[in-house]
Amino acid sequence: MARIPVEAHYASEYRYHEPALRLGDVVIVVSMSGETVDAVESIRQITRHPEMGKSVLKVAVVNNSSSSLASECDLVINVRAGAEVGVASTKGFSATGFVFELLSLALADECDTWSADTERSSFAAWRVKRLQELPESMKEVLDREAKPLMQTSTDKPIGIGECPLWDIGCQNVLAQNFIFLGRGCNFPVALEGAMKCKELAYIHAEGYPAAEMKHGPIALIDEFMPVVVVCPRADATYEKIKSNIEEVKARNGATIAITEKYNDELEQLCEYVIALPETHEYLMPLLAMVPLQLLAYMMGILRNNTVDHPRGLVKSVSVKLEESGGY
Repeated sequence: MARIPVEAHYASEYRYHEPALRLGDVVIVVSMSGETVDAVESIRQITRHPEMGKSVLKVAVVNNSSSSLASECDLVINVRAGAEVGVASTKGFSATGFVFELLSLALADECDTWSADTERSSFAAWRVKRLQELPESMKEVLDREAKPLMQTSTDKPIGIGECPLWDIGCQNVLAQNFIFLGRGCNFPVALEGAMKCKELAYIHAEGYPAAEMKHGPIALIDEFMPVVVVCPRADATYEKIKSNIEEVKARNGATIAITEKYNDELEQLCEYVIALPETHEYLMPLLAMVPLQLLAYMMGILRNNTVDHPRGLVKSVSVKLEESGGY
């Protein structure tokens, strides 16, 4: 949106490399707890650098403005997601995505990216309006896919067709592997879907850029491996994503598609289609991540997993105690 070059790094890798930064660069570090040791140490490494310590702007994106990471940075953006009951982050992830949408719009406005084009300037205002519509769109998805599960008593099972996402979970809960595909800004959504599938359902899953499906994952596809594809019609590469789905179908793979509710082109290609309210392509990831998180949650319930406290997960990664050498 702002035409600013950006690179993304894992903090767990970045902290062990010499920072390649210049005067005026900005480093944004994301951690919901603000206590993740890799995130904190990445910032401290920059601060300790004799040349970059004071010439680089350090920004913390956290859900706790009094955390260690927040105190180490020059600026703090609080995503205000509130307390999260489950150990696996869901609404924190959504709130962070929303914050970055707002930050991108603010940067585009400050950089005067759209001022020379009246049409694009009005388009920016239109996108803000679409952002304001997101809570209602997200509520629509939750009401359709989550309410039946919450309102059903233990002695009355959910009927077929009452909750489409529950039906999908029932059909695929015994799968041993999942592949999640997305292009562009929907690729991180595929990664989030795969992460939640592993964390909550304890099913091996991998997220891939859809364009890279031919480079490895295509050899694994058969009738026993569900393929979840984020393919909104608003995406500029929609036709390319459709061709990915056709390749899956040619190998007898079962495809679960996520697209807008007005798009009926995928009904014949996919076993299941999860319909979402229409929005701009840059905002679609904020809606698409919700059914992916819910699907993993439902499969976790079907497998009798402790979905609020998945095995092996902790709420935050403890900060290393340098003086004692422990954690």
